[in-house]
Amino acid sequence: MARTHLAAALFPLLLLSSLGSSAHAQGEAPSYVAPAPDRAAQLKASGDAAMESLRYADALGAYAQAYALSRDPALLYNQGRAQQALGNFPEALADLERFAELASAELRQRVPKLDELIADVRKHVAHLAVRCQTRGARVLVRDRVVGTTPLAAPLDVDSGFAHIEVDAEGYEPYRRDVDLAGATQTLLEVELVPRKLTAFLRVSSAAASALVSIDGTPIGNAPVEQIVAPGTHTVAVHRDGYEDTESSVVLAVGEHKDVSLDPQKNPPIYAKWWFWTGVGVVVAGGIVTTLALTMDKGASKGDGFSPNQVSAPLTRF
Repeated sequence: MARTHLAAALFPLLLLSSLGSSAHAQGEAPSYVAPAPDRAAQLKASGDAAMESLRYADALGAYAQAYALSRDPALLYNQGRAQQALGNFPEALADLERFAELASAELRQRVPKLDELIADVRKHVAHLAVRCQTRGARVLVRDRVVGTTPLAAPLDVDSGFAHIEVDAEGYEPYRRDVDLAGATQTLLEVELVPRKLTAFLRVSSAAASALVSIDGTPIGNAPVEQIVAPGTHTVAVHRDGYEDTESSVVLAVGEHKDVSLDPQKNPPIYAKWWFWTGVGVVVAGGIVTTLALTMDKGASKGDGFSPNQVSAPLTRF
């Protein structure tokens, strides 16, 4: 429904164009191959029809071909609206700003709310700056390569949560999840660590939110990923209400290793073996003491009690 309303708003402005049928104006025969302006007009008309039927990708392709032939600024506006409909906001912003720069005053008057439109699209575009001393590292945003270091300028990307990755041959990849705010620049300082001097350790746990420590240093809640030096490391997992669990891990240079530590819940105190052992000693001791006193009393007074007769114990549980 939203795209239907968008198409309805776009269509009255899709006809912004100075393209015409120059072949007939020049009196050329119908069998003659159509010059570029006529072909551009045909492509634009095809794009208009695609926009009206909500086939935005087809419309964008037609407009791009038409612009390559004619360089008509009006087609930049149409491209921008098609990109906007597709959710490609950085591309939409670039096309609309280019239209605003190249369009004549008369053409701009046919889009009275152009500045408002550009401002609205700009809210959906974030600016990502990446500083990295390693040259030639790929910068990926949402699993798509968007540039290579060093970047000449901040990258325009869609706003919102994004997984950022920077990688280069021979280095451990840099990974981070970032909330990219619209119309705002986010700066990432990236230091890539040579892979040949490191190892990679990933620690997971069945105990949710368990705190992971490596060599006594808290790293974060499981699962965690950590670049470490090759060699032996002590990995520990702690969570309140659970028995602490730790393990020794040996990693070689460049090795990637996954470790899973699953601490067990602490049993209640009455389930401990020493609790019941202690209670048993007290009970047995009470009975033994009571029996000894009763038997000694009957034997010393000679009141007729048999040495084998035992009265009820004094201690009750």
